This record gives sequence, structure tokens and C-alpha cells, in this order.
Amino acid sequence: MILLSVTLEKCSGCAIMKNGKIIYSSSEERFSRIKADSSFPKKSILNGLKISKISPEKIDKVLISGFELSLYAPLFNLYSKLSVEDQIKLMKEYWEPKLLHNKNISFEYVMRKKIEKNKFPFKTKHASVFEILTSKYKFDKFKKDNKKPFQSPKDVNKVSIFYKKVISDFLKIDSKKIIHIDHHTCHAAYALFASPIRDKKTLVVTADAWGDSLSGSISLYSKKLNRITRIKKYSHKDFQLGRIYRFTTIFLRMLGDSHEYKVMGLAPYYNGPKTDEVKKIFSLMQKFENGKFIFNKKIKNIFYFLEKNLSDYRFDHIASGLQKFTEELLDKWFKFILKKYKVNSVVYSGGTSMNVKANMVISKISKIKKIFICGSGTDDTLPIGACYHYASLNQLSTSPLENMYLGDNSNYLRHDLKIFKNCKIKKIQSKRDILNSLMKNKIIAVCRGRAEMGQRALGNRSILADPRDEETVKKINEAIKQRDFWMPFAPIILDKYQNLLIKNPKKIKSPFMTFAFETTPFGKRNIPAAIHKSDKTARAQILEYHQNPELWELIYLFFKKTGVPALLNTSFNLHGYPIVNSVKDAKGVFKSSELQSLWLEDHIIEKND
Repeated sequence: MILLSVTLEKCSGCAIMKNGKIIYSSSEERFSRIKADSSFPKKSILNGLKISKISPEKIDKVLISGFELSLYAPLFNLYSKLSVEDQIKLMKEYWEPKLLHNKNISFEYVMRKKIEKNKFPFKTKHASVFEILTSKYKFDKFKKDNKKPFQSPKDVNKVSIFYKKVISDFLKIDSKKIIHIDHHTCHAAYALFASPIRDKKTLVVTADAWGDSLSGSISLYSKKLNRITRIKKYSHKDFQLGRIYRFTTIFLRMLGDSHEYKVMGLAPYYNGPKTDEVKKIFSLMQKFENGKFIFNKKIKNIFYFLEKNLSDYRFDHIASGLQKFTEELLDKWFKFILKKYKVNSVVYSGGTSMNVKANMVISKISKIKKIFICGSGTDDTLPIGACYHYASLNQLSTSPLENMYLGDNSNYLRHDLKIFKNCKIKKIQSKRDILNSLMKNKIIAVCRGRAEMGQRALGNRSILADPRDEETVKKINEAIKQRDFWMPFAPIILDKYQNLLIKNPKKIKSPFMTFAFETTPFGKRNIPAAIHKSDKTARAQILEYHQNPELWELIYLFFKKTGVPALLNTSFNLHGYPIVNSVKDAKGVFKSSELQSLWLEDHIIEKND
């Protein structure tokens, strides 16, 4: 059985499953080079079929992740083309008058300068079902109080018909092969089937801001039936943690749906009395009591509430209070459901699962014996979950994800290296060639093998460095990444020697950097460049040999030389751009930054002095 699955909104992309195994998955941003691109995933689909050597007629089913799809994301590229100023404008000109004053404001009018209706598939014949896409009038002529909004709940069916026709025409397949899979069902299936946990009674938890009118769910896995059964769902109107975190990010003048991780990284820098004051303000909005999430119905507009109640607090007070509120709310929720359903094995996905500091708190709950969180639990991985779910329904045996190296290949020929003009090109004889560069305190970019799926670089599209020197942080930030000064880097740690650096009494597997860990005294002293400056935690990628033998061997050589079984790791990209995909992309970042060394499959490229 061959399945192709797509996600068509935030960070659009696809996945391909063949006979129960995920053989490809990538996001459109890797090909378009537009961060969090919401465009139709045309390039990622074509690349996936090419790499997998599958012709469209061999596809048994095409799965669309989600039912309640909107055209707003791709039409306005809401997650890619909006600035913080644009998001503030939406808060002020659309949501505030709509939610607080019941005014009939047109979203299309407010966002009229952002429309991209001339791109695929909006110029196809299938767009005729949407008046606004075929209108002869200029978009900016639409009235501010337009009473016929382009995207209403009634349009969901139109969107489904539109996308089915587009996909059918694009792949030249029968539209009857195309079906939808519920959003949180995708998250749940990914959480369970992509993980190594298959215990008799495993709790499957999902949480995010919104997906098919839900923001969370609880399911139980039956080993006997090899199936997940949902036992609880949470309306997005009741459980609004993801939305609160997003709006606070915008309130702090950072980019919502993108920079929430920056707020999490900022939080530990303050730990004074203002933290609890701010936490109490957040608690006025959202509570968890008697097994239920309760949102304060008097609050019609979260952003307006934040402006009214947090304007007198400093940015770090707010970040700290928000993170503590988040951790305590999730801790209370997980403790309740673990006790109620009498389980001790947990898997967890959805956008909220990207908060590694909250994940650390959850992992410490005494009731939990096993916990696993798959990589990039955001909407990027919905297509993977859709494939797993459909396979489960059809009694198809599936394989967990051993790694996230599911994207494009970095294949190149010796002839292709001519693009690296005025550089030294050296054939790698052994890993010691790369080790020698590390020992000279050089920062090494990596573009080898298949690209990682999702938002984390895991050694194939990474920047690696010696974690012992704190000056490395400043060097990478100033010369390459232009990251905010407070943001930490992360270590890749060899699994067999993790106890030297981090505290992990439950032996939690973290191959995809989904947990933060407290560090040992040895870790604090010896990998200062790869841990958080304030609380000394590490967002560790705990690497097992079979997951990436080449990388494991390099780190082992470094360990034998230095006594430190880890390297500093960060994604190979310039700030605000997607992680590199191809050798050509790697060359672009290499040339436009102060990177000194680039590790390809069999060659190391170095700039002339």
C-alpha cells in the first residue's frame, strides 16, 4: 500500500508511506526557501515521488490532514509574509472591533495588500468556486464592512472540493482516492505510531492552539487491536493555552506562530516575585479544575486582555510568568489524566509539545514510567500521522520512526563542487579530518545525507562546534546566525555517555531534541556553550549509533580526545530562513556568512584564509 499525505496550511508539506513505513516527508519551505511557507506543497510532493521512485498512478490513497481547511493561510501566506507589525495590525483593526464591539469587519479588506492569488493553485480552473479568486475587481476595492466574508464555515466544503480537484488534476489520479483525516487524529497517530512505545495501555495526548475546532485530545492505545481510541476531546473555546502563548508572543513584539520558542528561552532569565504576579494574571484567563479546562468567558479578546493587564510589567517578567503558568497548568492536567486512566506510559504531540521546558516538568511526574515525544509535533508532521492512522485502520503493520532524516538528498558529483570557487576542496580520508577542524575551534556546517523533517537540525543539516568554549556562542551568533543573545544552543550527546552531562534517571529517549534536561556539575563545566546560560538546562539530542553512525563516530573521536561526549549543534541556516536543503543552499549560506568549514558527504570545503 502506498499513501501520500499532505498538509495545506501552516508549513505545508507531505509524507509518503510504503507498506507501513514512512519513506519520505518534507515541508514546502525547504524548496521555496520561504520560512513556514503555506503554499500548495507542489515541490515537496514532486521531490518525494522522485526520491521514492513512485509514479502517481501507484498511489492507493491521498490523505488531506484536517477537515476544516481555510484558504487564508496559503492565499495570504499568513505564517510567512506577515511581520510583527502586520500581526499587531490584525489585532487592532480586525480582532478588536470584531470581538469587543461586534463590528462586521472584513478580514480580506484588512489584509488586502498581502493577497497572493496569482500563484498555484489559485489561477487554475478549479478556483472558479470562489468568487473572490475570479473577481474582475481589484482586491483593495472590497469594502471594510464586507458582509460576505470570503472564508466562512459554509466554505469548508468548497475548500475540500477545490483541493480534491487540484490534487486530482496535479497527480492525474481519481478524486475518489482523496480523503480527509481529522487534525487531532493525525497528531495522535503520529505521537503513538512514530514512537518506540507500544505498551498495552498507552496514553496518547495532543495539545495545540486549534485544529478542526479542537485544541486537545486524549486517546488510549490498544495493543491487542493495534489501534488508538479517542476518549476525550477539548474544544478550542475551553482549552486556550496555545492561543494564550501565541498572543503573548505578539504582545512582546515577537512573531506569533514562530517565535514562541524565544519566549520560552527568555523565561529563565528572571525568577523573582514578578513571576508569580504575572502567572496569576494568566490564571485569570485559563484554569484546569475537576478534569476540565475552563476559559474565562468574560474575556472576549485575549490580546486586549494582555494589553490591559500586562503593560506595567517588564518583558522578562512576562516571559517568566507565562512559562511558569504553562508548566503548572500542563503538570496539573497530566497528573489528573494519568491518575484517572491508570496509565504510566505516555506519548504526546501537537504544537504545545514543542515546549521542551514544560516537557521536562511533565517527564518528572512520578506516575510516568515511560514517555516519548516525537520530533516536530507541530503541523509539519500531520501528514506522517495521517499515514499512520490510515494504515492502522486497514490493519497494516507499521514501523516507528528510527530517525527524522526523511527529506531531500544532498547527492552531488565531484563536478558539482565547482560552485565553491576560491575554496579548498579536500576529499575526506577519515573522520579525523573533521575532528582536526573542530580541535582548531573551527565551526563546521554540515550538508550530507537526507535532510531532517521538521524544525530541528539533527546532524545532517547542522552547524557543529566545540561545546567547551563559551566564546563559540558569540562567534556563531555574530558571524552566522544573528540570533537573539539570550537564546541557547543545544548539545548532541552520545547515549552511552549521557550520564556524564545530563540527569536522566528515567532513561528517557530524546533523539529529536524534545526534552530539556538538568545538567550535571561536569556538564555545566564542560559544555557551557551548548546549555542555557541562566538555568543550565540542555535541550539534548541523545544520539544512538544506529540513528546516525557517521555523526556518532565523529563525536566519539571528540570524546576520546577531550573527555566530552558531545558537540554543540544548531540548525544550518541564516536567521529567518529555512534550514538548508541542497548543496546549492548550503553554498549560499556558506558564502554569505563567516562559516569556515563545510562538511559534505565525502568532502570538506574550507574558505581560503
